[in-house]
Amino acid sequence: MAMLNARYIAELEEYLSSGDLAEDFKWSVEERRGEILEFLEKLMDLGELADATATKIIFKGQLGAMMGIPQEQDAEPEAPSPAVEAGASMELPQR
Repeated sequence: MAMLNARYIAELEEYLSSGDLAEDFKWSVEERRGEILEFLEKLMDLGELADATATKIIFKGQLGAMMGIPQEQDAEPEAPSPAVEAGASMELPQR
């Protein structure tokens, strides 16, 4: 189920920008350091996915229009996902 939680993102941004994560890494045992690095790798992968998703939803159909490709006027709109139809929450699960 897709969800958003701006507060968690802000807390994560603060943790990264404050240097606290780097300090935690510095003083952690090897196993915890591995967990931190895996977390950061996953976060970077999610950043790439977020960029691709944003590009897709912002520019959907506009690239073709800029290239002179006519858009289908009679095309059916995409059906919402089952989560949207069920009234999905916009909150991330709390950690």
